[in-house]
Amino acid sequence: MKFELDKFNGIIISQDDFPHNIDMFTAELENIVTFSQVEKKNIIWLTLPIHLSHFVSAATKLGFVFHNCLEQELTLIHKAPETTFIPFIPTHTIGAGAIVKNAAGELLVIREHGMKGFKLPGGHVELGEKIETAIIREVAEETGVAAEFQSIVGFTTRHPFQFGKTNLYFVCRLHAISNEISIQDIEEVAEAKWISVDDYLLDETNASFNRQMVEVCHDAKGLQSILPTNNTGPYKKHETFFA
Repeated sequence: MKFELDKFNGIIISQDDFPHNIDMFTAELENIVTFSQVEKKNIIWLTLPIHLSHFVSAATKLGFVFHNCLEQELTLIHKAPETTFIPFIPTHTIGAGAIVKNAAGELLVIREHGMKGFKLPGGHVELGEKIETAIIREVAEETGVAAEFQSIVGFTTRHPFQFGKTNLYFVCRLHAISNEISIQDIEEVAEAKWISVDDYLLDETNASFNRQMVEVCHDAKGLQSILPTNNTGPYKKHETFFA
């Protein structure tokens, strides 16, 4: 198997020419592990596509452990005993909620099945999706209301969350460009409505944190989305927000 050396004294095994025989794979991987030990490398990175998932056991027997996974691939690492820092272990999930107001200043809220009170529409930001795009999509899916993004007006974290990760939740302010409510995600959302901010804050069936969030943030200017200059190279900024 081919591999390359990275600038952090590590080894990255190429995904281009894996042997399809597990015995050959084991032998070649063992040679790379020996090379890494002799040359005092910090870490070996091995990413297996899902159709070669039966190679996982061979790798773990040689000391590889899981690092992260996607739907179609799993990344394992083999680290030297003295290596303590392993970069880029996924630690967070990201969500966003929307403070959506219409021309009358009313607030858009939803009630999920099984809930007493109402909350802000919103949901999970998918891998590679912009926060701005995600929150517009979530509002449309949950309420049918089209809205335009204005700013990020707050964020909060929760730990532990799903899968033992920390959740980072962005509070976004949007302006409605349509008023008609037509719930698309009927399996999750039981009801959606427009309500005055004052009425929402006075209703104690709504969670206290949600009411505090709306009270503090509903008229805040927040962080604006901007396009950075000279945003080039292999690791361009995905999106940027400045005060």
